[in-house]
Amino acid sequence: MSEINTTPLVSICIPTYNGAKYIEETIECAINQTYQNIEIIISDDQSTDNTLKICNSFALKDDRIKVFQNKHNIGLVGNWCEVINKTSKESEWIKFLFQDDLMNAATVEKMVDCAISSNVDFVLTNRQYFFEKDISNKTKDDYGNVKKTGKIFTESRKYSPAEVSKLITPYIFHNCLGEPPCTLFKKDKFTTTDFPLDMPQMVDYVFNLNKILEGDFYFLNELLVKFRVHNNSQTNKNTSSLKKSTKNILRLVEIHFYEKLKICHLILNNSKFKHINEIMGEDNISCIKQYIFYRSYYKNKGFHTRISNLYRSSNLNSFIFNNCKPSFIFIKYKIANYNLKARNLRIKYDI
Repeated sequence: MSEINTTPLVSICIPTYNGAKYIEETIECAINQTYQNIEIIISDDQSTDNTLKICNSFALKDDRIKVFQNKHNIGLVGNWCEVINKTSKESEWIKFLFQDDLMNAATVEKMVDCAISSNVDFVLTNRQYFFEKDISNKTKDDYGNVKKTGKIFTESRKYSPAEVSKLITPYIFHNCLGEPPCTLFKKDKFTTTDFPLDMPQMVDYVFNLNKILEGDFYFLNELLVKFRVHNNSQTNKNTSSLKKSTKNILRLVEIHFYEKLKICHLILNNSKFKHINEIMGEDNISCIKQYIFYRSYYKNKGFHTRISNLYRSSNLNSFIFNNCKPSFIFIKYKIANYNLKARNLRIKYDI
């Protein structure tokens, strides 16, 4: 029987794109980790600022740092996958660190210890937000209202999929698990298809959900990661108020409605979500699905054709349109009906 490697190689993966303002501070916190057996992999997605120059200057001084630049811009999630692909063959664990975020000096050491001592392939830690000076009070309030992971998983310990399902179900339609820098996961358990590319806002949330519902995971209830909120962050761009126009109406519908429809589909059709399915009940999930569908039309009057085309182009076409009719008069009737029928469900799951 082989001995467990207590100091495996951990790849700190930093995907970058025009992050010159913060990248130096981010790299510094990676370099200063108390855990020694690390490599720092940076994948730049064709930045047009000084990001690449700053990263290369660090690489010249520290041979643990390897910097790559994509031949062309492959996008946010594409670069997440690419930075993992650039890690060494000897690498056993992946630790994301985004270009504008920070982590405690002992983060990697603590997370690796939890993974090895508990014999799990996935570790999640708590995070805290810190805001740039120009962030509005409304945005701060919005982040303050996000259910904190440490309020759901209150103890630092291993959790089973059945436990996770029971605890996460009331918050299933919102990302209460944190961002990729909050995770440490076994490299050989990862494939690029783990990221649902048709979910622009909740791609990381669904990735995390799938991982903690397929096997035991460890939650470390310490604020080890600092998530920076600024006006140029992708999350803030996605969640900010968008002017309703033909240019971005589909983006609004994708973020606020389509992604929740996809979660309904996962609960009903993905075996990993079987416990959540049992807790919620298929009739309730179907009711929620129809309410979200009709709400997406009702809230975006004048764009029914574009919304229909978005849904019909989805691989969930038959699921979304099952027993649903998007005519305007019918929508008004159904919304009035579902406002009553789904009221308790909307409150219970904060839809």
